Amino acid sequence: WFASLCVPPRALPRLDFSKGIPDAHRTAVIVPAMLSSAATVDKLLENLELRYLGNRSPNLLMVLLTDLPDTLQEQMPEDKPLLEHALARIRELNVQYASPGQTAFFLLHRPRMWNPRQRRWMGHERKRGKIEHFNRLVLTGATEPFAQGTLAEGDLAQLRSVRYGIVLDADTQLPPQAAWKMAAAMAHPLNRP
Repeated sequence: WFASLCVPPRALPRLDFSKGIPDAHRTAVIVPAMLSSAATVDKLLENLELRYLGNRSPNLLMVLLTDLPDTLQEQMPEDKPLLEHALARIRELNVQYASPGQTAFFLLHRPRMWNPRQRRWMGHERKRGKIEHFNRLVLTGATEPFAQGTLAEGDLAQLRSVRYGIVLDADTQLPPQAAWKMAAAMAHPLNRP
């Protein structure tokens, strides 16, 4: 409270991306999440669609990074139907909103890995690990672990051109026009590290 009185907030300078995010500043909205039920999948994708509708731009990609809950076995009988449901919903969104030959919605799913300390099969490093693997995909093109016989929906080559990432929790909203404003602030020369 005292610090906020001493240092008033100031607006960051930003470029004008109000007509759309340029190709050179392609941005991904990244939502790490756990798939625990069909209802969870439906809610995650409903929220992803709402974020997209409030922030439409050809160079704004919606990426859902997923794991399954921790278990004592590597695979459970309910895993496959749940993943198929998520895949079908992502495809529906792409058919409805993506331009021909493009992908607007991505699903990148990681398999469970054995964790000897926890003595369980679980997603490696959960949230941080998903973001780390996504960054590795964008920077180097490495599709592991997304391509290890699990699930990756969308043109992964398109993700290689992502310049900025906006990471949101599964229950965090993205207000209308907020994505282009954040990308515009990140792109401004005075805000570069």
